[in-house]
Amino acid sequence: MWTQQKDSQRGTVVILVVLALMALLGMAALTIDVGLLVLAAQQAQDVADAAALGAALEVPDYTSGRAVALSLVDANNESSAGFQATCSSHNGDVLFWGPHETIPDYGSLDSSTYGVRVRVHIPVDFVFAPVVGLAGTTVTRSSTSVRMRSGAAPIAPMWMSYEPPLDPAVDYGVEREMLMASSGDAANVPGSFGWLEPLSGGSDFLELLRGYELTPDQVEANMVTEGDVVTAYTGLSVGQWRAALDYANDGLSRLERATDPEGQWAGDTFDHFQSDNPRIILVPMVEYLGSTGSGAEFLIHDFAAFWIESINSQNPPYSITGRFIKYQLPGTGTDALGETVWTVSMVQ
Repeated sequence: MWTQQKDSQRGTVVILVVLALMALLGMAALTIDVGLLVLAAQQAQDVADAAALGAALEVPDYTSGRAVALSLVDANNESSAGFQATCSSHNGDVLFWGPHETIPDYGSLDSSTYGVRVRVHIPVDFVFAPVVGLAGTTVTRSSTSVRMRSGAAPIAPMWMSYEPPLDPAVDYGVEREMLMASSGDAANVPGSFGWLEPLSGGSDFLELLRGYELTPDQVEANMVTEGDVVTAYTGLSVGQWRAALDYANDGLSRLERATDPEGQWAGDTFDHFQSDNPRIILVPMVEYLGSTGSGAEFLIHDFAAFWIESINSQNPPYSITGRFIKYQLPGTGTDALGETVWTVSMVQ
C-alpha cells in the first residue's frame, strides 16, 4: 500500500514539473514574441516619423511628397537588417491636407499650413505562438507632420523691395541687383545704401551680414517677423560691407569662404548647393513706408533666399548681384522662390 502511495506521489510531482516547465516555456515564448512586437512597433514608428517629415518638406507638391515618403521607407529597408517596412501609394498610407482642411485627431489648418500623414506597416512572424495557432501579425504605426509659415528669421541687415511680386516662372535663378542704392529701389530713401539697422545695434552689423558663427544671443536679439517695422542703417561705408561679403583680412567674408578652392563649397552652384554655403543669405522683403535717413521705415512682408553671385566693392558703381533660389534648411522649407521661410514639425 505504501509503495502504491509513493508511486502516486512521484507521478503527481512529475505532472506538476511538466506543467511548470510548460508554463515557463510559454512565458518565455510569450516574452520573445511580445518583444518582437515591441521592436517592430518602434521601428515602424521611426520609419513613419522620418517619412512624414521628409514628405512635409515637399508640400504643397503632393506628388513629390508622396515619392519622398515612399523612398524613405525603402531606404530604411535597404539599410536595415531587421524588419521590413511597407507603405503603399494606393491604400491611403500617405495622405495630405491643405489650407483650411481638417486633419483627423489634430484639427483644422490655417491659410498657409499643409499636413501629411504617413502610415507604415511591418509584418511580424512569431517564433513560438504558432504552436497555439498564431503565425504572426502586422504592426502599423503612423506619423503626422505639418508645414507652416514661420514668418520669422534672424535679420540679415540688408533689404530687398517687396514689389513687384515674385513670379516663379520668371524670377527663379535670374540675376538681380541686391544693393538697393544701385538698383534705384532706394531712390526715395536718402542716406540708405540698402541696409537695415540691426535690432541689437550697429555693432553687430558685420557679424549679422556675415552670418558666421553667430551666438545664440545675437540670433535671439535680432529675430524679426512678418509685419515688423524696421529702420534704415545709414552712413555705411563700402569697407564695412566689403568685409562682410567680399573680402576681409581675416578671410571670413562670405565669398572668401565660399570660393576657397580647398573648401567644402568649391563645387557648389546656385541650383546645386550645400545648405550651409556662405553665398546663401536670407533677406527681408520689405515695403518702404516713408521718412528718410536713419528714420526711414520698412514693413517686412516676408523673407527671400538669395545666392550671392558676384560683388563689386572696388570701383563705382558698386554692386551685389544675387539670384533667388529654391532653398530649405533642415527642418524648414520654402515656397517656389524661397521668398517665405517655413517650418516643419511633427505633431502626431
